Amino acid sequence: MGGIVQHARSVSQSKPFGAAVMGAIVLGGLLIGLETDPLIREKAGFLIHMLDRMVLGVFVVEIVIKITAEGARSWRYFANPWNCFDFAVTLVCLLPLNSQFAQVLRLARVARSLRLITSLPRLQLIVGALLKSLPSFGWIVLLLGVVIYVYSVMGVFLFGSADPIRFGSLFRSVLTMFGILTLEGWLDVMDSQMAAGRVLVAPLFFISFILSGTMIFLNLLVGVIVNSMSEMPEGGACPEKANDKSPLPSIPPPGDEHDHITLLAERLHRIESSLAVISQELSKRNR
Repeated sequence: MGGIVQHARSVSQSKPFGAAVMGAIVLGGLLIGLETDPLIREKAGFLIHMLDRMVLGVFVVEIVIKITAEGARSWRYFANPWNCFDFAVTLVCLLPLNSQFAQVLRLARVARSLRLITSLPRLQLIVGALLKSLPSFGWIVLLLGVVIYVYSVMGVFLFGSADPIRFGSLFRSVLTMFGILTLEGWLDVMDSQMAAGRVLVAPLFFISFILSGTMIFLNLLVGVIVNSMSEMPEGGACPEKANDKSPLPSIPPPGDEHDHITLLAERLHRIESSLAVISQELSKRNR
């Protein structure tokens, strides 16, 4: 049994195995894309179906090998969220769904293309940074929503009578301001309001909204993402720990005082031993 586990572990960590899984992911994505063309589906539907079954078989073999590599602690495979995602997508594709659930099966097959993230550590790092930024995103989006709401109300009062299509109601005004937030066609909107007589108010209104709603908030979002990526460990370990070549044991983060005292005592003992050796050497030289 131990030999099987060791062999499965070596296979799961080998480059050819990773390349095979990567190729299966890319092939599966191409197949689901080809299947959207009715002409290709009609002429090569059977071949696409067979290749898709082969891709699914590769994913099943990958899951079995990775679970086997964990040995008696097979539950550790599911401790990784990326593994849980791979397992869930593959399981849905294996379910005997009838024609009523064909859309669910197709969506699951499309989701298999997202497995490219689980196979590339760099993509995992980026996605992890984005997920870590979600709490900060929430506050930034809330603040942005308040700004859009305030400007939308102002837009109804200022331009509602002259432009009811864009600013006739709060809902239409919110949609218009959201479109301006994307910087798409905002000059046309401003020019139409200036043509209606708002020569000074319209430029101040739209330029101030773009500066506050687009430039500032976009920079905030970029700053949050960059900060999260700088805090993300690369390769599962902190770079500081990976580059630490000191012979002394590292002190754990605050929270476990017992470990702190033990490691400090060990360091003091090593320093005392070093001082004793130095003292002996000096004594020998003085003689």
